[in-house]
Amino acid sequence: MSETVASIGIAGHAGIGHTLCPGGLIQDDSVGFAVAGSIIREILGVDTHVKSVEADPDSNTIRVTTVGGGVGQSSPRRGVTPSEARLIHNIEGRDALFCQTVAIETLGRVYGQGVLETSVALEAALANSVIDTLHRKAPGRFHMTVENQATNSGLIGGMRTDINSVNTSVLATVNESSSGLGPNEDLEGNVALGSKGELMKKLGMLRCPTIVLEGKAYSSVLSENLKQTTFLVRVQRDLDNIVVAEALRDSATELGYPVLFLDDAFPRNEGALRQGTVAVAERIMEAAERLKVAELGSEKVAVAAELARLVRHEVGGVSFMSNKLYDVVRACGLIPGTSAVLSILVTKEYLAHWKMPVLEKEDVNMMKNIVYAAVPRIAARLDEANDVVDKLYEDLSPLESLII
Repeated sequence: MSETVASIGIAGHAGIGHTLCPGGLIQDDSVGFAVAGSIIREILGVDTHVKSVEADPDSNTIRVTTVGGGVGQSSPRRGVTPSEARLIHNIEGRDALFCQTVAIETLGRVYGQGVLETSVALEAALANSVIDTLHRKAPGRFHMTVENQATNSGLIGGMRTDINSVNTSVLATVNESSSGLGPNEDLEGNVALGSKGELMKKLGMLRCPTIVLEGKAYSSVLSENLKQTTFLVRVQRDLDNIVVAEALRDSATELGYPVLFLDDAFPRNEGALRQGTVAVAERIMEAAERLKVAELGSEKVAVAAELARLVRHEVGGVSFMSNKLYDVVRACGLIPGTSAVLSILVTKEYLAHWKMPVLEKEDVNMMKNIVYAAVPRIAARLDEANDVVDKLYEDLSPLESLII
């Protein structure tokens, strides 16, 4: 099989700790990673369940080892408490592929931005152990690298394969800010920069039509009137690959799954993330000014709670990507011309009960079914899909300096 060109790409990432965003978005941002990882795991025949875990308060390490021999390690900034260590040992036997769900069910919640560092570090160790497991199983076939950003230490891996007789490259990315912080997801989606760009080049994924797999989320706008969990296909018709989007939509429909289709989801609005960052910063400064003049303890408590909410809920939606990169690849990290996004929406009632979305085996299986059905649909229109790439593709190399 050629090492230079793939017919179709599949890319999924885990935004470690990226659980909340402005506007009421609450998500499991590891779903794409779980689906891409599950596809590769099935091909290689490897076990990603946790064999053992070491959570050491003295050395401040969380070390996960899978049945397949992969290892993932992380160290939360403020250390592991003995109580946390006891809880973390309960993950033995769980599937590391479901990294955020396992972290939530073990420690209760996952918040980024330095709010809950231990749960984020646990999620990271689980996700990295999966990539390491896949690489140990087939080091000559499954290629692996590490994010080359100063703040990050996530593993990235992918391989070439055939899906329904179609030459396909599958890529799984862990976007991990070290020490349980984050999120910094400059290398999410099919962004081809730095070490990830080199890996994508090896896999032949730079210019091929690509399915980008995203999260399971509650959206205050899109989820409001939903009656059941629903798949969401998103694309910007004049910037992304409409052929990929239509293949995903038609596949979900054919399978009988509820699906929403948005073809104006990712407009280019240069400066939007910079403006959003300034807006969040101004709200933090306004709250800090109220704290500065507060006299009553009750006032100080109220302001402190607002500051915590802003950091927990709002900052993740602006820290996840560099401003100039966002101007080009937008919210899900899409190389213009190449891709469309598949994700899952939950209902208002679901969120009221669970508080945070949790990933289930059925979610992964259903999303894989859509992907498997979409690949031959894209292949049947491959010339058309490649024409869209040729027309709209935008080389990201001018943004390479953003990746340190």
